[in-house]
Amino acid sequence: MNLPLPVRQTMRYLSHRLLAGLFDLAVMAGLQFGIVASITALLPPTHPGHHFSTPGLMLFGVLSPLAWFVYAVVPLTRSGSTLGKEMLGLRVVDQSGRSPSLLQAALRESAGRWLNAMVLNLGLLFVFWDRDRQALHDMVAETLVVWRKNQGVLH
Repeated sequence: MNLPLPVRQTMRYLSHRLLAGLFDLAVMAGLQFGIVASITALLPPTHPGHHFSTPGLMLFGVLSPLAWFVYAVVPLTRSGSTLGKEMLGLRVVDQSGRSPSLLQAALRESAGRWLNAMVLNLGLLFVFWDRDRQALHDMVAETLVVWRKNQGVLH
C-alpha cells in the first residue's frame, strides 16, 4: 500500500509518540513495582491477603505521585522530554517553542491524560486532523510534540 506523504509522515510521528509513551509507561510501572516491593519489605502487611500495612499504604500514597511527578512532569519542564521521548527524538514544547511550564506539564500529564483515557485514548487520533498535530492531552495543556532535531511543528 502506497500512502500519501502527509499520511506517512503522520503515521511515523504517531508511531514514535506511541512507542515513547509505551516506554515511559514501562518505566513508571517499574518504578511503581520498586516502590511496592520496598514498602512491603520495610513495612510488611499486618493482615493476611492485604498488600500493605496502614503505614505502608500511606507511604505508597505519598511516594507514588512523587515518582510520577519526578519522572513525567519535572523532565518536561527542564528539557521537554521524558526518557521515552528522548530516545525517539521527540520533545514537548509550549506554543512559543519553549519547554512547558510546571503547570502545563502537570496539566498535560494528569488531567490531559485522564481525559484522554476517558475516551479510550482516541484523543491520540486528533493528530490526523489537528493542524499542529496535537493529541487531546496536548490541547488541554496547550503543548505541542515536535521532533527534537529541528524543533519545528510537523506540517
